[in-house]
Amino acid sequence: MVNSGSPPPFPNDEPLMIPVSDRAAYLARVHYGVMGPLLMVALIAFSCRFYVRVRPVWRVGWDDWLIALGFLWSIADFAMLSFETLPTPRLLSLETATEAVKLAYLAIPVWVIAMTCIKISVSLTLLERFHPVSYTTRWWRPLLFVIIAVQLLFFAANMVYNFSKCRPLVSAWDFSNPSAICYPERTDFIFSITGSVINVMTDVALSLSPLLAVLLRLPRPPLERLLVCCLTGIGLLASSASLAKAVVVAQWDPEKPQELDLWAMAVSIATWTVAEQFIAVFGACSPSLKRPIERMLGRYGIQLSSSKTQVRDIAQIENLGGGSSSGDLNGEPGWDRIRRAPPVMFTPTERGDSAEDESGAEKTVSGV
Repeated sequence: MVNSGSPPPFPNDEPLMIPVSDRAAYLARVHYGVMGPLLMVALIAFSCRFYVRVRPVWRVGWDDWLIALGFLWSIADFAMLSFETLPTPRLLSLETATEAVKLAYLAIPVWVIAMTCIKISVSLTLLERFHPVSYTTRWWRPLLFVIIAVQLLFFAANMVYNFSKCRPLVSAWDFSNPSAICYPERTDFIFSITGSVINVMTDVALSLSPLLAVLLRLPRPPLERLLVCCLTGIGLLASSASLAKAVVVAQWDPEKPQELDLWAMAVSIATWTVAEQFIAVFGACSPSLKRPIERMLGRYGIQLSSSKTQVRDIAQIENLGGGSSSGDLNGEPGWDRIRRAPPVMFTPTERGDSAEDESGAEKTVSGV
């Protein structure tokens, strides 16, 4: 059994070996046991999102392409971090350990790219749904622009910091060069905590903005409102993962590294990092799951909404979009205005396209 902590002393005639402790191996097994299902769930939600965007007509926008790029970069980050998440205790050669540390270090900018694409995608989706004329949603649009600006600034700062941390850059993961010049370890700690705070704040803002701006104001049945709130609030789980990662980083004491199991700590950080990305992708694509969930529950006799509720909600959506709901809903003037009302929130059929109701008797504007 390999003990955690600093590597045991080796005779002078043997090469230096880096131990992977029992705790690090256990955390690695937890890592794969959790990340596998999360990846599948994110892939299902991602597939549903693109399915409703390409059928029956092509409606793929910039927000869809950005979420696709974010998902691909997230998978790449997962693959790069797998070299340090080893599920069995072992002794690693110095070359193997150095290669794992190198990939883990280069995975940091990959994570930043993924999260930037995901959050800008969500912001663009909400900007499209928050009509600028609506009194209810117009105050949230500046917040979304601020989130985009903050995320882009964090992206630029992170790239500059990570690629200028050491001179030469290879010294960031290869500690054999005694003449290397690097930032102090305390600077790493402060920068990491600052990034975690920014991530938590932006995740919370993107998760709560649709709930507070639109969804809680719509006269939805309780079950349907609960479903929509759960789907749009999934981003809060990504905030929790980012916060958990910050807690792990806060346990690191650069003045007493010999008292810590650094490899186990790195595995724990990798787990929360990948979880944050996959949950963020799932949260960004989860509104596309609303209609499949409603149809599945309908087969078991659970109806979340009725056709009368949909008609009443259309008028409310038009009011949120800055229009007027006056007029006869069954007459041409009022009905035409309702059909032309801009979508306020992301919908199962996306971008406010018309869809037949369950009875097939008439067409209504899709709600959230």
